[in-house]
Formats: sequence, C-alpha cells, structure tokens
Amino acid sequence: MSILALDGEVAYLTIRWTAQYVEGDDDEQLRVAADKLICEDFLKFNPMDRHQVFAVLSQRVCVDTVLFSSEALEFAERSVASHMRLITGFTSDQQTIYTCSPSEPMLALGAALVLYDDKREVLGKVLDTFSKRLCEAGMVEKGLLGELAGRTLLTVARDLAAPKMPNGYTPNLLIPVLLMDFLDKLFGNELWCGLHRDNFRKAFKHTYVNFTHWIVTKDSLPEKSSQ
Repeated sequence: MSILALDGEVAYLTIRWTAQYVEGDDDEQLRVAADKLICEDFLKFNPMDRHQVFAVLSQRVCVDTVLFSSEALEFAERSVASHMRLITGFTSDQQTIYTCSPSEPMLALGAALVLYDDKREVLGKVLDTFSKRLCEAGMVEKGLLGELAGRTLLTVARDLAAPKMPNGYTPNLLIPVLLMDFLDKLFGNELWCGLHRDNFRKAFKHTYVNFTHWIVTKDSLPEKSSQ
C-alpha cells in the first residue's frame, strides 16, 4: 500500500463495514469491530494491556504516539500491525513511521463496547493504565496543557449521558443526548447551575450533543456552521 493511497484505504474501510452489514444484526458487526480493534475476542480485553488500551482510546480521544525512542517506535509498529492503525508517512531516513487512527465510526462504537462492562469496571482500569503506562511513561503525545484530559472528560461525560444498549451497560452513541444531561455528567451533579437550573433547562430544551470520537483536522473549523 502506498502512502498516496491512504485516503482511498480509509474510504475502503467505510465501504467494507457497509458491505458486511446484515440488517437486524447490528450487535454482531459491533463485536467484529471490537475484535479487530484489540486483535482478539473483545470479551478477552485486558485493561492492563497498554497496546489494547492505546488501540481503544485512540479511536475515542485521538491519541498519538511519540517518536523519540526505539520503544515508542516498536509500539507504533505493533499498533499498525495488530490494532487497525494506519501508516501516514516516513521520515527522510526511512527509520521512523508516522501513524494515525482512522476516523471510523464503527471502530469508535466497537471501542465503546469494549470500554463499558457491567462486571469488571473496565473504564476505570483503562484510564489507570492509560495514565501510568502510557502518559507517565512518555509513550503518547499529550498535546497542549489539558488538551488530552479535556477530550477524555468530554468523551466520558457523553458516554455516561447516553441511553444504554439492550445489554444494559454499553452506551448507545447513535442517539443524541440533551446538552443539560451532558453537562450534569460532566460536572458530576445537577448543582453546577445553582438556582438557575430551570432557566438553563428551558433555554437548552432543544439543544443536543452528539459525537462518537475526536479527530484531528488539517484545516481550522469554520466559525459559522454550514447548517
């Protein structure tokens, strides 16, 4: 696969998911996406495995690897080989690769399936591994001050505000959530707006939040929406 063909490869991934879709069998397709993401049966997901944790969080909060050590380079190579990450380029000496996670909603939904489990409290263990074995270990780019933490907090709040899938614990990220419900989860309570809660709820009664994952854009977003 050539680097120039990467855009086509990303488009192909989307077409592939569509081709595999069987009406009425949404759950099976999500399971397949989760399996491919962690490179084994998603029920065997290990929240202490930094490779699997990186793969899952890369799809949700747009995590990137650093390129300053042989360990980090090997980490990136394994992510490409086993965890659905893409090569986007090489350094001039051909010794270092640049990688990214494709913006694939199906993989983001598969990641959500992995992150929420009614028995093992997966999310907390995943964030612990992410903090200690990836961030503190210098394996991932942290971005601007608070940037990575901000994306993580907003993603978790969106997940917790979402209605649950039939299994009772996986968030249904295809359904928008009310902005007020999102803010309640983000701040952890309903007291953040004080005595003005009724005014806030009235003002935002038709305002919704809906996203499955974060991406990096080449160009700045327009100040005004096209819709």
